[in-house]
Amino acid sequence: MSRTWLIAAAALGMAFGWTPVAAQQSKTVGGLIINFGLMPAEIALRADGHRDAHPLHPPGGSQHFLITLDDEKSGARIGDAEVAVEVTDPHGRVDKKALLHTQSGGFPDYSELFVFGWSGEYSIRVTITRPAAKPIETRFKVNHTI
Repeated sequence: MSRTWLIAAAALGMAFGWTPVAAQQSKTVGGLIINFGLMPAEIALRADGHRDAHPLHPPGGSQHFLITLDDEKSGARIGDAEVAVEVTDPHGRVDKKALLHTQSGGFPDYSELFVFGWSGEYSIRVTITRPAAKPIETRFKVNHTI
């Protein structure tokens, strides 16, 4: 495992109190290491830094998206981006949201809640825009079971 991935895993673990994550993936795109974590909202909202950022009682089937960004070369955490996520469910319905600027363990991250109402494959498109830079886009796939 790379040093950056270990740091990201530790940050995700701190954010979620070492509870199991439903999906955890990482990609390096455009000089950024993009770490993506997904877990049921009721579990994620127990973590400091996220509990106050989201509704106390999220809709049924809500999943908590967490994105962390690190500079590929230095490993430094990035907190100055705007991150948007577009989720396409197994039936083709699309939901798009800008992620909130949140933090856990003193490290900046980005999060939001999305409802996963069906079992099947969800397509996740992430668009990251940093000041004075071209947007970066990547995709993730999640196989969700209800």
